[in-house]
Amino acid sequence: MGADALIRFRCPYCEAPLSPAPGGLRCENQHQFDQAREGYVNLLPAGRVRGRAPGDSDDMIRARRALFDAGHYRPIARAVADAVASCRPVHVLDAGCGEGTYLAGIEGLDRIGIDVSKPAIKLAARRDTRARFAVASSYRLPFGDDAQFDAIVSVFAPRPFSEFARVLRPNGVVVVASPGPDHLRGLTELIYAQHDEHEQRPHTAADSRTEICYRLTLRQPDIVRLVQMTPYWWKATADQQAEIAARPELTLTIDVVVSTHRYTSEANWADASLDR
Repeated sequence: MGADALIRFRCPYCEAPLSPAPGGLRCENQHQFDQAREGYVNLLPAGRVRGRAPGDSDDMIRARRALFDAGHYRPIARAVADAVASCRPVHVLDAGCGEGTYLAGIEGLDRIGIDVSKPAIKLAARRDTRARFAVASSYRLPFGDDAQFDAIVSVFAPRPFSEFARVLRPNGVVVVASPGPDHLRGLTELIYAQHDEHEQRPHTAADSRTEICYRLTLRQPDIVRLVQMTPYWWKATADQQAEIAARPELTLTIDVVVSTHRYTSEANWADASLDR
């Protein structure tokens, strides 16, 4: 594959490459995937996920988009973009891209975002028309073994390093943003009466590591939006939700670690721990 060629999606059923076809993408075995009005394709195999729709709900996604648009997480987005830019990427994958804010701030000739949440991908594709988007899982990336991504981004998302390694070029990088020990201190205390430090889960050794830590004061409706975009909203009782919605102001800590992991021939990511 030439450096400037677009990385092709692959069929989730037979793993053959997908090619442009009228109305969407099609493989040589005639599996067809229609392109939605917003421009994305759904490559999550039917029947693989039972129960409710996978991924974050429409309410969570829209709360996150509104909070990001207000600039409250801009230092994190800037740190992620700077980490990716350092490798001068052509091909960039945001694995678990959500509503697309982080990918939108990243430069690259071929940018792709995937997420299991259809509402998230729909919102991302609607705004960032220069990138390509698909509903798909990070645990089964919709690309062949010949894919050559320069950078993969994982922001508060699962990070199956062995699967990332399959589609990275030699010396490609994975940029991870994960919560630091004090992340959302001030909010969590409203729900749990105390703040338990976020567990620092081990994974592959980082080549570089930056901690972004700052105090953030929010007012309504951004307080409710912050809680709604996290699992804490569903963990809170009805009384706690009412108390949070009634608060005129909330000061909390944003604590995020952005780390860069370079894949080399010596790297062993086969047994790297997964965040599920």
